[in-house]
Amino acid sequence: MRAGVAPLAYLTQWRMRLAERALREDTLAVSGLARRLGYTSDSAFSNAFKRVTGSAPNVYRSTVRGRSQLAAE
Repeated sequence: MRAGVAPLAYLTQWRMRLAERALREDTLAVSGLARRLGYTSDSAFSNAFKRVTGSAPNVYRSTVRGRSQLAAE
């Protein structure tokens, strides 16, 4: 527990940071992203993402991309 958190909690946080970046930058479907991050189902990934970030993956993607488009205008 060197990082100050339990190993599973650390892994979940790390996966969610990777997921946030992918949802911002990639066009990969949520199901593909879930598999790439090691989740066995879309729902397990979506539940974990929502628990950690407060929003569903598709909502997060829409919100972040909407902000990016507004900033570019």
